[in-house]
Amino acid sequence: MFACRLKVDGSGASIAGPVGDFVGALAERAGLATRPAYWLRLAADEITTNIVIHGYRGRGGVVDLEGGVEAGGVYLRIEDDAPAFDPRAYDPAPRLAVPPSVRELGGYGLMLALGKVDEFRYQYVGGRNRNTLIMRLTTSGEAHGGVDAERAGGV
Repeated sequence: MFACRLKVDGSGASIAGPVGDFVGALAERAGLATRPAYWLRLAADEITTNIVIHGYRGRGGVVDLEGGVEAGGVYLRIEDDAPAFDPRAYDPAPRLAVPPSVRELGGYGLMLALGKVDEFRYQYVGGRNRNTLIMRLTTSGEAHGGVDAERAGGV
């Protein structure tokens, strides 16, 4: 069991680099396979980018990340002081109902990202948004569609 933390200034410059590096190091240290590590990084990037763009709306603010391994899984907790927003409440259905040729770009990242983590939790605690992403550690890879080496070999 271990834990690590990162505090990122979300006031303008892209936070994708520091967040991606943090999640990559967390996944590697935890022994997460390539595919679930990719999905965890994608979900973290989507959540943190939305915090900066839609939550802080250019005013600046801090995004806190904490990650570690416990109970057979890798967790990543993302907290911010932006207005309360539960990503599970976002409904992409109206966008998906529009024919692809006339759809607006964007608005699908949360649906994609949250659909690929094994578990997602949201809490509003002490005036802060807390998003928790969890990927289970498995030896068989079953939770993530098979072991990467098997998938690459066409199995």
